Amino acid sequence: MRWRDVLAIGVLACAPVAASAQLAVILVRHAEFQGEPLTPQTDLPLNKAGEARAKRLAAMFKNAGIAQIYVTEYLRTARTAEPLARRIGRQPVVVPRADVAALIARLRAVHPQQRVMVVGHNDTLPDILSALGHPKHIQITPSDYGNVFIVVPNAKGPPAVMRLRSD
Repeated sequence: MRWRDVLAIGVLACAPVAASAQLAVILVRHAEFQGEPLTPQTDLPLNKAGEARAKRLAAMFKNAGIAQIYVTEYLRTARTAEPLARRIGRQPVVVPRADVAALIARLRAVHPQQRVMVVGHNDTLPDILSALGHPKHIQITPSDYGNVFIVVPNAKGPPAVMRLRSD
């Protein structure tokens, strides 16, 4: 295990808890996929690099106490979550890519005091971060697959956000 993995798990373990908030929301961009999508709706499987990244994510977060994993309706998010879901015995829940508000409402209603993971896209993760209270707009380029954000809610202000890499 690398130092940043230990740091991430330490942050999760020590996260202060706000009433009826998640302990942490882990946001992951889906891993590399085969080919180039013609549109954001093109559904493509992971390539070898993406499969390796999905396995690294499973190793990084296997002991993080994740209660649920959320994915979008696209194969690339499901395949990114698959190794971790198998390892922790959770069936990922599919949420519509376009409905960030419904996802945030579900996280708050169904998972208070829990750690959850959301596997999203380069154009949805910034919106999810904003909806969770992150004050800055984050940009993720289409070719950047290594983003992992750990968001720890804070009842007294903006959440604590740690940006890691899964490279």
